[in-house]
Amino acid sequence: MNCNSFSDLIILLSGGINQRRLYAEGHPKVKGMARDFVRQMEDVLVHTGQTGFFFGILNGKFIRDGRFLVGPSIVGRNLVRFAERLRCGGFLLRRGVTEEEVGAFISLGTTLKEKVENLQAAKDLLRSEGIINIDPSPHYREQGPARSGNSTDSSLFDPGLIRFDFEDTGGGADTLSLQQELEPLLPIFQSMYDAIADNNLHASRDENLDVDRTMGVGEELMNVADRQTMDVMNLMRYPDYDSYTIGHSVRVSTLALTVGRAMCWPQHLQTELATAAMLHDIGKAKVPEEILYKPGGLTDEERKIAETHAATGARILMARGDVSPSVIAGAWGHHLRHDGGGYPDTPSWVSRSPVASLLQVCDVFEALTAARPYKAPMPPRRAFEIILKDSRAYDPACLKALIRAVGLFPPGSEVVLNNGCRGFVAAHGPSWEFPVVKVTTHPDGTTLDPDDRYLVNLATEPDIAVDEFRMVKLNGVEK
Repeated sequence: MNCNSFSDLIILLSGGINQRRLYAEGHPKVKGMARDFVRQMEDVLVHTGQTGFFFGILNGKFIRDGRFLVGPSIVGRNLVRFAERLRCGGFLLRRGVTEEEVGAFISLGTTLKEKVENLQAAKDLLRSEGIINIDPSPHYREQGPARSGNSTDSSLFDPGLIRFDFEDTGGGADTLSLQQELEPLLPIFQSMYDAIADNNLHASRDENLDVDRTMGVGEELMNVADRQTMDVMNLMRYPDYDSYTIGHSVRVSTLALTVGRAMCWPQHLQTELATAAMLHDIGKAKVPEEILYKPGGLTDEERKIAETHAATGARILMARGDVSPSVIAGAWGHHLRHDGGGYPDTPSWVSRSPVASLLQVCDVFEALTAARPYKAPMPPRRAFEIILKDSRAYDPACLKALIRAVGLFPPGSEVVLNNGCRGFVAAHGPSWEFPVVKVTTHPDGTTLDPDDRYLVNLATEPDIAVDEFRMVKLNGVEK
């Protein structure tokens, strides 16, 4: 597991609370999460030369150095809720924090159900659990005037100065403006992540799924889905297995709904499509973790076990008795090939569900283009090249619609043009091969003043082309 940033540390800490919800306090999985966090926090602190790690929480979002952190705010709701129960506005973790302290913190984040009386009571509670090197921080409104941003100090910036976290890829104020436009969409992504995480937990315990809640979240996404939901999806990266497994379903849902809308599917079917995507991998809750998260290749026997997740997921959904056939079909058929191959074994006379067909190609595209703890992401162009080499596996209409909807250069992506200028993709052009690029540097790499930056529509500039493609970056790490 690679931890590259303070954002990743927040995700890992939240992931520890997720694991504690599943396992007892002394379980090796929980202890391993605490051990990994301490080791990787030390690596980050050594690399940055800091003596501690502070992050704040404001309006349900994580903050560090005056910036809202996108990925952690989406996947770390359980940590936000823990802070709310402690009546604090963030946490300071000092260098030297032990595995035992982090383990106790994770357990308390799971077991504490009621709000404490005040911040002092929160501090006393942590100390009573043997947690010496983690302090709860006051809320921002309780802090005095804004002071300089010491990353180990709980006094950061005035809330009015806090901005969205988007690593500067040459776009400067323009990329920041793009991010600020996306902020209102974060709650829906948080709701998606929570619904998927909770359903996975219920499935692992043989408890009833909350499909109605998931359908409601799917309807919310359908009501707001547009080009910008894809932009938010491109900002999501996951440094731990727990987060990327859930995040995969979030991204597939966003991707599938975007394509379904481009195919002019009716609204009720779009809602079912989003719901089916969020639940398509629910059967993985019954696949042993040593198989599900195995970094290397699977044996034939392990592969057979892993492949049971499709049929298992369909059975879990059918047990509810009131789940839409399209949602069940999405779980059952998202690994069925258009040419008749794939799994589970299905009679040739069975009609393919359009929901399953669309989820299948979106599932593959997401797996290729998303960052994983064990691999770097793949540019869309390369992913499409791989998919098109096996084009008989996919429904032609769904594949064409995916290419049109995504394009080779997603908005927010950093690009280098063949004239040496750098910029970021501001929008799709009239053709998916030719985006509109906001140019942010001179050919020699020096940054243009904000007022001098300009848009180039590559469809109307035959001599200018994308020479190099880079995904958006968070905290200096390329996706």
